[in-house]
Amino acid sequence: MPFDAMPEGPTTAPAPLLYVLPAKCEAAAEIASLRRLGLTVIPFLAGEEAMPAPLPRNPLALARATRLAFASGDLPARDALRQGARIAAAFQAWGCGAIHVAAGDAAATAALVGARLAGAPVSLAPAALDAPGLGAKLRSADLLFATGAAMADQCRALAPATPLRLLPPAIACTTPWAAGGAAAPDRNGRLLCLDPMRGGAGVPMLLAALASLPPGLRPVVDLIGSGPFFDAWRAEALERGVSDQARFLGARGPDWLAAEAPRYLGFVAAEGSVEDALRAMALRLPVIGPATAGMREVVAPDAGHLVPPGDARALARALRWLAILPDDQRRLMGEAGRDRVLGGHTMATRAAALAQGLAPLLAGSAARLAA
Repeated sequence: MPFDAMPEGPTTAPAPLLYVLPAKCEAAAEIASLRRLGLTVIPFLAGEEAMPAPLPRNPLALARATRLAFASGDLPARDALRQGARIAAAFQAWGCGAIHVAAGDAAATAALVGARLAGAPVSLAPAALDAPGLGAKLRSADLLFATGAAMADQCRALAPATPLRLLPPAIACTTPWAAGGAAAPDRNGRLLCLDPMRGGAGVPMLLAALASLPPGLRPVVDLIGSGPFFDAWRAEALERGVSDQARFLGARGPDWLAAEAPRYLGFVAAEGSVEDALRAMALRLPVIGPATAGMREVVAPDAGHLVPPGDARALARALRWLAILPDDQRRLMGEAGRDRVLGGHTMATRAAALAQGLAPLLAGSAARLAA
């Protein structure tokens, strides 16, 4: 760049973001999307064993962090301070401007303690709202991110004074789930259902719905999953007389799903998983499932049909409707669902909303460092 093209005054680039993750969290796609937006993101795995870091000498920061550590319900105070000290040390070593944690559990406690030790702003994006002492954590954060309007309402009820930004539910559309081509696949005449088989009410409700239909009107549903309730629910299907229509296929990998899922007539979100519904919509599959708050946000009437939660007869009618849906209407609903995902529920869209919310925290820190 020639000398006369240089900017006249000093500029401040956003400081790096320390992104704290729990041990079992897949955030690679979100971090990659943030980096594509120009942010420097430093991933930090909470709870990972490493050399201990010294506690800062600032007595006020130490007092605040200690109070928060003892108030935690999911991490012993000593561990919270130890992990928080490591987070604070990483924050200072990398010259970060803010801490972001994608959790509401012990990782959130460690990140909040670390932020207090480092005197850093911290944002919190809980994955769920059932962690111990979550309300105190939400109130301790400088900024909250909620996935969807329903979670936002719950967060506001727990921490009304903490600023909050909304994030859209999203999937990483670079995965095989969303790689479906434009060509219409040969349908296999069955419905698809994914379930972790861990004891939720979704599969028993699906079996009850199938049993309520006359045998000749029952669609065939392939259930994918292999959790601890696999054998019990397969036995229940046999007891209810629907073992021919509820086919328990066990676990299937991403390659199988990418190849076979587009051939199904539609998707049954038995447990009301928003992510699974979005993945199915990305593959142009109409979706049926319970009308929970999260599902209502993503499954519009032009992309599927939702029924009252716990209503087996309503689910039975939806199963029958999905099985006999005319092909032209099925294609239109599939396209509408995919357009909805690509238009507002990709990881790039979510990362843009996250980056916009974090910008004031990072810019303020960069300005302070440059002063």
